This record gives sequence, C-alpha cells and structure tokens, in this order.
Amino acid sequence: MLVVWIHPENILEVKTYILRRLPVLVYNPQTSKIIESGQSDPSITSLYFDNSQFGLYDNKVAKAPEASSLRLRWFGHLSERPEILFEKKTVDINGDSEETRFPIKEKYVKSFISGEYKLEKTVEKLRERQGSDDDDVARLKNSIEDIQRFIKDNELQPMLRANYTRTAFQIPGDDRVRISLDTDMAFIREDSLDSDRPCRSQEEWHRKEIDGSEMEFPFPAIRQGEISRFPFALLEIRVRDGATKRTNEWVEDLMSSHLVKEAPRFSKFVHGIAQLFEDYVNSFPFWLGDIETDIRRDPEAAFQEEQEKKAKKAEDEQTMGSFLGAKSASSFSAAVGSPVGRSGPASAERHSGVEANLEDVESDHESVQSGEDTPARTSGMRSILPSFSSSRYARAHRRGPVRLPPGIREPGPLIKDAGPVRVEPKVWLANQRTFVKWQHIAMLLGSLSLGLYNAAGEFNNVARSLAVVYTLVAAFAGSWGWWQYVIRCRMIRERSGKDFDNIIGPIIVCVGLVAALCLNFGFKFSAAVTELDQTKSINHMAGGIKGGNESVELINMDAMRADL
Repeated sequence: MLVVWIHPENILEVKTYILRRLPVLVYNPQTSKIIESGQSDPSITSLYFDNSQFGLYDNKVAKAPEASSLRLRWFGHLSERPEILFEKKTVDINGDSEETRFPIKEKYVKSFISGEYKLEKTVEKLRERQGSDDDDVARLKNSIEDIQRFIKDNELQPMLRANYTRTAFQIPGDDRVRISLDTDMAFIREDSLDSDRPCRSQEEWHRKEIDGSEMEFPFPAIRQGEISRFPFALLEIRVRDGATKRTNEWVEDLMSSHLVKEAPRFSKFVHGIAQLFEDYVNSFPFWLGDIETDIRRDPEAAFQEEQEKKAKKAEDEQTMGSFLGAKSASSFSAAVGSPVGRSGPASAERHSGVEANLEDVESDHESVQSGEDTPARTSGMRSILPSFSSSRYARAHRRGPVRLPPGIREPGPLIKDAGPVRVEPKVWLANQRTFVKWQHIAMLLGSLSLGLYNAAGEFNNVARSLAVVYTLVAAFAGSWGWWQYVIRCRMIRERSGKDFDNIIGPIIVCVGLVAALCLNFGFKFSAAVTELDQTKSINHMAGGIKGGNESVELINMDAMRADL
C-alpha cells in the first residue's frame, strides 16, 4: 500500500488525474433511487483503543513485530444506525497486515468491551442459518474470542476518534487498483484519563455530545486541546500483483509528481496519539515534523528529481547486468521538459525560446555557474563536523553574493512577507516548550549543586569545587535556553529562512557534565589511593615500635641473669 499527502490546493488536480483512469466507487447502503439523485462522500469514524500506558502506540512507533491496533469503525452518524465493525489489525516485520473483524450492534458495544457479553446471539443466529459445521461460524467465534481476549489482556479502552470524508476510486468488480482519498480529517480525544475533566464519560464507550448532536467537521464545539485537524488530504493506493504494466506506469507517474508527498508507514492511530497525547508518550513518529512544512513543490524541480532517479536506476540495472554477465535491456532517455510545459505547440515554442535564452546566459556566465556547483561537493563535511549545515539557506550563505545576469535585478520584499505576521499558536508553543525544557534542566543541575555543596563537609574542597562547576553549568543552561528563546521568537516574527537548530549549547552542557563526572571520579579515586597508602604506613610504623619494645625487654632479662 502506498500512502501520500496532498496539499489542499492540489486535491482537485489529483482527483481529475485519477478520474481519467478510474471511476468513483459510490458507497451507499440505501436505495439506488437516492444514489441517482446525488449523494456526498460518506464520513467515516474510527474509534481507536489503547491503554493508559499507550502500549499499542509504542509498539507501532517502535515497529515491534506483530504490532496490533484495535478500532471501531462506522459510516455516517450513529443516529442513522449504521453497521459498526470491530477491527483488529496486526502488522508483521515485512509490512504485511492481517485483519480480524466482525459486525456488532451499538447496544452491545459497551457490554462486549467490559467482557460481560460475547455475542452469543449473533453466533447462534449464524449457526442456525448456515449450519454448525460451517467455516464462517467458526471464524466468527474465533474472531470474537480473539478480540475480547486482546482487550482484556491489554486493558484497552477508547482513546482516539478519527473522522474523515472518503472518496473511493475503483472499477466495480475489479480490485487490482483501489484508491481512497481522505479529506477533512480530524483527530479527537476520546479518553477518560483525567478523572476530574474526562473527555469521555467512564460510563460510556463514546462521546455522546458528538454523536448525539451529529457534529461534523470542523467540530467547532470541541475544546482546543482535544482536537487536531490534519492540514492535508491522505491518498492511499493499493495495487494488486496482477495489475498491468500500464496501470503501474500511471500510478508511478502520480507518485513521482509534484502533487503528492510520500508518507511511508503513516498511521492515523499513531499520528492522532502523537498530536493529542504528547505529554503521555515519549516517542514520536518520524513524519511529525513535516506537518508544519509546506509540502508543495515546484513542478519543474520535481520533474528533474524524478529524471535523475530514473537515470540512476537505469545505470544501476545496467551495471548489475554487466556484472552478472546478462544482457540488460533497460535503457533510459531523459525527457526534454516537465509534463507541465508539454501541453501543446505553443508551450513547445515557449520552451524552446526559454532554452535559447538560458544558453546565452550560460555562455556569458560560466564562471558564476562553476562557482555555484562548488558547495554541492561539501556535503561530506557533515559527516566530519555535525554542526555543519547543508540546508539551502546555509549553502546560499556560504556561497556569498551571486552575480545576476544583465537586465535582472534583485527582487524586493516577497509577497508572502507582506502584511501582518500570522503564525500558528503551536509554533509559539513549541518555542516556549523548548525554553521550559532548558529551564527544567537548569533547575535540576542547580538543585544538584546546592545539595552537593550543603552535604560537603567543611574541609571537603573537592565536593565544593564540583558543586561550583555544576552551578556554572546550570547557569549556562538557563542562559542558553533564554537566549535561544529570544532569537527564535525574532526569527518567527521576521519569517526568517535560517535554520532553527543550534547544537552548540547541548554539546557544551554534555561536555561540562561529563568533565565534572570524570573529575569527580578522578579525585575520589586519588583520595582513596592516598588513604590506602597512609593506612599501610601507619601499620608498618606500629609494627616497628612493637618489635623495638620486645628487644629492650630481652636485653633487660639478660642483664638480670648476669647479676645473679
């Protein structure tokens, strides 16, 4: 399965691209008369389960073998009495998934979760209809027992609600290519971890204020900290092995275009937990940092990247074929321009004119381009110096001023920088959270140094010196956190394109702590060796004095015998 993100501005273009090859698959449990009259895409609600320690989430993030997830899923609103499915999905190391599911009525969900009811009536009805020896009866019974045992063993409870609108593309009766587009996606807390202010009543299995009022996206009545709206659309492509080569080609063209951004191993369950329960979990998925970035790409740049990948792949296949002694039939010829610029004859003339102008500029400014290619060879510096940044801003900064072609002037303020600064609250909160973390480290080190200084005796200069060192490190940590907080606030206000990361401070704190620990060990070891040497010397002196006294006593006894 292929998973990609789509920017809202590109959704219409992606839909048009897919509709040229696949029709929309309409899901409607009602009559065909209603379908003909028109129907909007259905909204899907998934209710995910986990425990208070978020064990299922941790297994998913750590890619543990046999990592499982459990959810309740239904279409539309609960007031319409839709079919509710209990689904357990297990993913193995190879990425293959195994699903266990069965339908359940709304009135039985709570008793099933608590273990009071095991769907005996459903199993009995199926047995009466198909016979006691039927495989479906045994499969349903095993699924019910497996999921109920899974809930009991892991102490699972509803934690997260994912709501989205789905558009499905598929040829009816042909599942070789199935595509689903999820838009208007929102994640809502469904837990009762805080007993004082639970999001969901502990007596219920879902939030009745949402389902009772048939609340829909964007869920304006939900409190700010209980909802996270996904900023992109999610496209899932499932291609079966029997798909034709032509099908694979247009799917690959879509995946390599500028319209989508790949999101491998993306999970709604993992993303929702990471966004809404960040204070309860310690590990986060790798794609979380891309949520705040602009995933739109320049069509020409995306096309050039894909051409380079295809050329590299063809070269590797040719090299491998020559190495194995086989004839390689793969060949690659680079395209003239991107698909965006090849829509007609006028665009071809325009493209040729642009190429001519570029050739003139290149012939006049070869020295400038040779200077621009130099920073690309410095990418290996990052393996030697970790603080060496290879970002686009850093490369441009190291390159220095660039000579512009004749008739071209440097642009003024960009349009995106005009007007008031509008920054999402989570950007400011992330900066404040980093500042609080630094102050937390400073307080811990300061408390350690104060306790060490007070516990040291009057003549224990080593402990007092180390306490002073820890105090200096704590002061530096607090000052560094405040300084970086001020700098990043200014960068956010100025819409700066500079890198926000700075590893100098953490390195200094780590080096200072390691040095203090090494000095502490060295001083303690030296003091122990000195004390051991002094003990040996005292014992030796005590033995010498005792031997001298015994010699004096023998001499006195000899003198007394002589007198007698």
